[in-house]
Formats: sequence, C-alpha cells, structure tokens
Amino acid sequence: MSFKIIADSSSNLRTGEIENFASVPLKIILGNTEYTDNEALDVKALVEAMSTSKEKCSTSCPNVFDWNEGFGGANEIFVVTITSSLSGCYSSAVRAKEDYIKENPNAKICIIDSLSTGPEMELIIEKLMALRESGATFEEAEAQIFEYMKKTRLLVTLESLKNLAKNGRVSTTVAKIAGVLGIRVIGTASADGYLEPIHKTRGE
Repeated sequence: MSFKIIADSSSNLRTGEIENFASVPLKIILGNTEYTDNEALDVKALVEAMSTSKEKCSTSCPNVFDWNEGFGGANEIFVVTITSSLSGCYSSAVRAKEDYIKENPNAKICIIDSLSTGPEMELIIEKLMALRESGATFEEAEAQIFEYMKKTRLLVTLESLKNLAKNGRVSTTVAKIAGVLGIRVIGTASADGYLEPIHKTRGE
C-alpha cells in the first residue's frame, strides 16, 4: 500500500521536503499577473509587488486536475487544506477524491479541512507522519487526527492592514490610521475557520 499526504501550498511546506508529501500550489493574482506558489516563486519580488501595487490581490485554489496529479497513484491518501471558510480548496479536493475513487476503487482518501492555515496545517501533517511511523492503520490515523486537531490553535499578527483594505475587507481609512499609529491586529482561527481578531497592540 503506497501512502501519501497532500496539502495546498498555504501549509508552507514544499514537495520533497518530507517523504511521501506533495504540495499542490495556490495561485496569487495581482492585477494581470499570476504567481504560482511553488518552489520557483520569488517571494521577495511578490511581497514587493504587493506593497507597491494599488491593484486588488486575490488567490486561485488548485483545481481537480491539480489535486489528482498530487495524489500520484497512491492507495492511502490524506489531504490537508486551508480553511474552507476562506478558499475553495477543500471542495475542489473533495471533487478530486470522487474522480480518483472511480478510477481507483480500492484507494482510501481522507480530506481534512484544517479550518486554519500555515503552521497549524504543518502540525496536522507532522502528526499524520508520526501516526504513520508508529504503525497506525489508515482508519486509526483518520480517527486520531481529528481528535488531535481539537488541541491545536493558530495565532497570527498582522503587521499591516493594507492588503485587507485593497480587497475590501477593511476600510482604507482604518488601514491608514492603523499604519500611522503602528497598530497591529492579533487574531486567531475561529472554530468556523475565519480570522477572528482578539486583540490590538501598538508596535511589535
């Protein structure tokens, strides 16, 4: 039985960093330019472009074909996605699972909505790897990972509200005032997978 863990690129992990792991890239769209979030992405150039551009920035989730490419013929697959509250990654992965099972009826696939992103997704992936290494069966790992997720939590700090203002999430006036005063928002991933502000602070 071949085993694999797949996640979208918001997990911050890349294909090849961990054995039996594949990252399926999201795309960042800034104006008319599309950036693929993979090993070749020049993050410094992207951040600079985002900070100087006045155009709206958005993302595009992996499609069904992208996910199926990531599955790579494995028989036991765990998929970890960015929160479904902010992206279509989860629903796209579910559709890919349905297609894959038709072609591979003996395959087992567990799609996990992390209800989070970044570091919390990494924790989930690391736990799945540890369960696999401990000899847990697919079914045991599936049951234990959801129990584990009840104990993890994501905390974030936003240095700037500029991009949120560009996308209409906050007013430009609020973003400018926050920038002038050095206000940073501290937030967490809520139980429903939304970014929930919990505190405001001045400076680092």
